[in-house]
Amino acid sequence: MTEIRKHLPSRATVAVALAAVAAVAVAGTSFWRSFTAIAELAIDYKVPADQAWMIPVAVDGLVVVATVAAAVARHRIARGYSWALLVAGTIVSVAGNGIHAWQLTESPIGVGIAVIPPLVTLAAVHLTILLARQDDSATQEPRRTTRDDTPTTDETPEPQPVMRTVTQLRVAPATPSRPAATPRQGHSPATPKANATDDELKAVAIRRVVEEGKTVRATGAELGVSKDKVQRWVTAYRATLTETTVAS
Repeated sequence: MTEIRKHLPSRATVAVALAAVAAVAVAGTSFWRSFTAIAELAIDYKVPADQAWMIPVAVDGLVVVATVAAAVARHRIARGYSWALLVAGTIVSVAGNGIHAWQLTESPIGVGIAVIPPLVTLAAVHLTILLARQDDSATQEPRRTTRDDTPTTDETPEPQPVMRTVTQLRVAPATPSRPAATPRQGHSPATPKANATDDELKAVAIRRVVEEGKTVRATGAELGVSKDKVQRWVTAYRATLTETTVAS
């Protein structure tokens, strides 16, 4: 029973189909009446009888084609052109029916009755297209779901496999161990005070201050001695250099 119900059209679809059939029937009868009036008018104005049918087909056919184009066109220029042709064709059709009625009756009421068919043709065709588009929109509308996201159909949907997102972990490359810093050329590493004599510390301190241009404070902190002691070593060394220069 459920399978049969799924293939049956909905009430909205049936209603739209019936309305479309009725609109097509009304448009057909109105088109035929307008066709007859314009064809007779063409014959009255010396159009051959075997060619008179071309005039109403051209006029009312333009109205039908322009109506369809205006209803389905998406581009603004195409829609505007379609509406321009629709208005022009409707005016010509109404004028032809009105002139034919005036020649026969010479009555405004007769003219008013005569212009009804082309207007009804326009309205019926346009209504039919709108109903067809509404039916297409209804069939393409997605199924509504309840609050718990369960489809409103009678059957229970088959469980869908759950797609899990796998995050790929990037393993950082092993950072190579940094080689031990080698002392720059001409620079001697700091010598701990516990492993060096005063003469060795003195020589290193003088080289740091005199040759390398380091400060007394930095040299003392590096060698682990007081800055005053480093200052005495440097002063004595410079005094020795001065005496040697004077003696030579």
